[in-house]
Amino acid sequence: MFSSFSKHLAAIWIAGFLLILASCGNSGPRTIEDPWINLSNTSIIDIDKVELTDSATILTVKATFNPHMWIKIVSDTKLTADGKDYAMTRADGIEPDEEFWMPDSGKAEFKLFFEPLPFNTKYFDFIEGDAPGAFRLLDIDITGKKIAEYPDGVPGEFKKKVKDGNVPDPVFEMGKTTINFHIRPFRQEVIPNLSIYVNTMAGQQEYTLTLDDKGDGTVSFDQYGTAYAMVFDPSCGMILGDITLYPGENIDCYLDARISGKRAMSNNREISTEIHSLVHNGKYSDYDRAISKSPNVGGMSLYNGDFDNYHMTGEEYKNKVKGLYIALSDSINRSDMLGIQKEHAMLALQNDVLDAMAAYRGILEMGYHRIHGDWRNPVPEDSIQAKLTDDDYKEVTGWFDISNPRLLIRETDMGKINWNAYGVPGDLSKSIGMFRRMIRRIDDGDLSAADLDSLKALSNPFFATASDSLAQRRIREFNELKKHATVTPTPDVADDKVFDAIIAPHKGKVVIVDLWNTWCGPCRMALKEIEPLKSGELNNEDIVWIYIADESSDAVKYLRMLPDIKGIHYKLNSDQIGALKKRFNVDGIPYYILVDRQGKATGRPDLRDHNSFKQAIKDAL
Repeated sequence: MFSSFSKHLAAIWIAGFLLILASCGNSGPRTIEDPWINLSNTSIIDIDKVELTDSATILTVKATFNPHMWIKIVSDTKLTADGKDYAMTRADGIEPDEEFWMPDSGKAEFKLFFEPLPFNTKYFDFIEGDAPGAFRLLDIDITGKKIAEYPDGVPGEFKKKVKDGNVPDPVFEMGKTTINFHIRPFRQEVIPNLSIYVNTMAGQQEYTLTLDDKGDGTVSFDQYGTAYAMVFDPSCGMILGDITLYPGENIDCYLDARISGKRAMSNNREISTEIHSLVHNGKYSDYDRAISKSPNVGGMSLYNGDFDNYHMTGEEYKNKVKGLYIALSDSINRSDMLGIQKEHAMLALQNDVLDAMAAYRGILEMGYHRIHGDWRNPVPEDSIQAKLTDDDYKEVTGWFDISNPRLLIRETDMGKINWNAYGVPGDLSKSIGMFRRMIRRIDDGDLSAADLDSLKALSNPFFATASDSLAQRRIREFNELKKHATVTPTPDVADDKVFDAIIAPHKGKVVIVDLWNTWCGPCRMALKEIEPLKSGELNNEDIVWIYIADESSDAVKYLRMLPDIKGIHYKLNSDQIGALKKRFNVDGIPYYILVDRQGKATGRPDLRDHNSFKQAIKDAL
């Protein structure tokens, strides 16, 4: 029989032995299932399994992408760990450097083999070549340790618990808002800069956030009313987080860049690890923290499934909206969410209802496109039978209080319909509608004193004051930008002859025509990638660069961008761009038209692949 002392020594010995075994666990071949990816510039690929052997490191890769579209893994893909590179040696299930076409399911799996990593490796990077846009999965964690709730560098005062309460009321004020961003952890090759889309009662504005080598950056802007901002990574087209802003505040915001890795992983596996994509110390911090942890319940699928039956009559459509509203409301009320989360979910659902009623034809047209798979051509006029009546709109006013100002806490479409005509008390919807019409007049440069006087008649003076401020700012910006940006006048010919007139002066040269708009994220990414080619391998006087946008581009943003896009610029109206799109069967933007030396123009959507882009122009030369 052991004495108590002997038992104590035995326990120490066993614990020490287990510790030695644990430390030796990294000293031989091992397999890591579902490794945690800290940072990623893509949501297309995920690492499902890592196998470390004496002769190779084997990655099982799962890909999720649009069916019948292709991805590519280049042959110079490598792993890096502790400052050393490990080359890819072969692949199974995918051919390096070849286009891999996704199956009907949009899911695929393949294996990549690399030179062997040391068995004691804790983290490594996956680098798919050096080209812009190449896949990068960084700080892949194969330690098996628990993932921290917050990244290193987030101060303690930002690590608050979720509180219950009420959704705050929006404020009708103006102010200069400043956000000091801190990206943690930071790797510039994943997030070189960010775009901030600020949605206020005056519409959406985009701001570029440049980050220093620590991942810090500041953005300031004029804010009109309570705002909802999205933090967007333009390098991969990914929303990293969102934030509700009080006008005039100066706040610090910590963004957990690990959300990029989590998004990549979530396509193929359940992620139970709790992380906070974005935390801040603004007036709406408790509200944002609560709704960021809300379960995904309560929303209508307006544009991706619920309304694909485009044959519905107006009555059937209204009843469809009503039925979904009742069912989803019941689901929200029966959930175990906090009170503030339930209220937020109900407000989001009610905004969906307002959107569904205001934009019903566009929603049904989306259903038509989804069913027919024809996204290039307009929907035939007689294909959509639904037409909502005044009685349909009036009925909606009895479903919930559409004059509730809290509907504006994260934007609403109530201003698209004059709900006052259907018995809504107060003038909230009338005010929003008039204000947004004034914003459009400001954008068109024809706001008059009479317009401002009509806003002054509203009970809330914010709308008139904000409109006047926006108009004055717009005039200042527009006049200053016109000094540095040149837009070539559109030829005065028939709509279907505009394109020919644009390219006619350049016969004998190779012309590349780029169709784009300021609001198009892929267009801006492509412009950024192509611009250096003009002074590099495509630097040739026989190449003419022509850029065509249309009136859907914000006037000020358009002029602001032009100095950085070297070429000849045109801005067409809706009829002119419509004729051009019909002629070349344009399926979306960016879209390229290549004109050879003889003046023959060919639509080339394949030039969205910039390797093909360069080669096609060289061949034309």
